[in-house]
Amino acid sequence: MAEAWALSNLDFEYELAGRTFPPSVARRWRHVLRLLPKAHQAICLDPGDLRLSSGGELIAWGITPRVLSLAPHQDFPDPEVVRLVNDKRFSHQLEKRFGVELPHAQLVTSLEELEKAVGDCPYDWVVKHPLGVSGRERAVGRRGRLSDSGRGWARKQLANWSLLFEPWVEPRHDFSLHFEIARDGSVDFLGHCQLVYDSGGVYRGNQVVPGQKIDGRALACGREVAGELAQLGYWGPVGIDAFEGMLGKDPVLRPLVEINARYSFGRLTLALRDWIPEGWCLLWSHPKKAPQPLPPLPRQPSAGAYGLPAEADPEGNCGTFLAIAPSLEELGRVASLAK
Repeated sequence: MAEAWALSNLDFEYELAGRTFPPSVARRWRHVLRLLPKAHQAICLDPGDLRLSSGGELIAWGITPRVLSLAPHQDFPDPEVVRLVNDKRFSHQLEKRFGVELPHAQLVTSLEELEKAVGDCPYDWVVKHPLGVSGRERAVGRRGRLSDSGRGWARKQLANWSLLFEPWVEPRHDFSLHFEIARDGSVDFLGHCQLVYDSGGVYRGNQVVPGQKIDGRALACGREVAGELAQLGYWGPVGIDAFEGMLGKDPVLRPLVEINARYSFGRLTLALRDWIPEGWCLLWSHPKKAPQPLPPLPRQPSAGAYGLPAEADPEGNCGTFLAIAPSLEELGRVASLAK
């Protein structure tokens, strides 16, 4: 069997946008792709020394020109297609075509357009960088108001990018749907996760509750999006973020927030199901402050809080924790004790 190499290039979106990702963060997650069944025994590349000493399959977090240069013998999607479908402006175009976009959502290309969008929107709002990640690289404002800090951030970004303006939905329940697109274009649905955010809207983890239902409209939209990506020539892992909540006094379902045509923490959370008893609940938390060190998750765990499996975090420095339990109620108790 040919050896496998894993490249946890979490700087994927940064590379697409031409920005620099902190090397220390990249090294922290060097082994995390070993959570995937096909990568349990993979040789993990050092982000500071990217060389394959031989052939074999390269498993990368996301596909970029750098990935192609590392494994020229391997078939990958075109990085330009990958860049296109990860762009929030592309997902916004799909939303409009499918008729599922939020009212007042629009692209803005100038400060004047942003000011008009803020003035016309009867809700609080958010304006996002098209390649921003994890709830960062955005400005949030109150109804009808554009603060000096928000104006300054937008002016800087608009010098190089058009931005996505949306009304702010609160309260809301965020979730992600995960698919695998095969090389022949066929699509396999793998499952869904609840997305966990802090009060500032920054991503803080994923939760899986077996048997928890999702709106069928969201799943149908997700399949349609995955089919669009396949037609464009993309194959590989896909996560689609969605939510349901309240916009003013009206309930809304937004089945397409953004497309992550790459591996993601949600996809890896689903992979963690193979490490715990069947039917158990799972929370993978990424707290702002790293918790006290916890024992790595063993192969036959009991209910409790753990670090990642040793294969995926051999030095125990990822700064996250797992909570597992046979019920959602017990999961909440376990997670509260771990924080």
